[in-house]
Amino acid sequence: MERLHITADVSHLSDKGFWDIVSHSTRPFAASHSNCRALSPHNRNLTDEMIRALAEKGGIAGLNYCASFVDADSAHPKLCRSTVERLAKHAAHFKQVGGIEIIGLGSDFDGIGGKLELSDCSKMPLLADALRKEGFTEDEVEAIFFRNAQRFFENNL
Repeated sequence: MERLHITADVSHLSDKGFWDIVSHSTRPFAASHSNCRALSPHNRNLTDEMIRALAEKGGIAGLNYCASFVDADSAHPKLCRSTVERLAKHAAHFKQVGGIEIIGLGSDFDGIGGKLELSDCSKMPLLADALRKEGFTEDEVEAIFFRNAQRFFENNL
């Protein structure tokens, strides 16, 4: 894959598959739509160790808006569990563990349903506001919204 300049995406891999990519890759890779397992234990979210490995390889992780990736609380499944406040907490955790440079947007709009506060791209200003309330600077919000992904693709494609 690397010889063909194909970027590996680990968002649908098992934990073992993730670590295979880490051990064999020489180039950065992506988790196109995965969140933090420390905040929601979905098996496709990343552990802190995975986040650090992704950051060390120069990778990027796109925030996923799917409720089960955002919040593990199944006690109230009819309530909106995918909120901008919870997504901002995932972004803050990514930043704390792996640095601001790895955070991007992954949405997964084409593969999720249910109650979502960010039901389409017209609602993205809500996420920007939540990130600011979580303590992110304007530069960091811009990095999350496009600069990190732009840099990743310019450097790796």
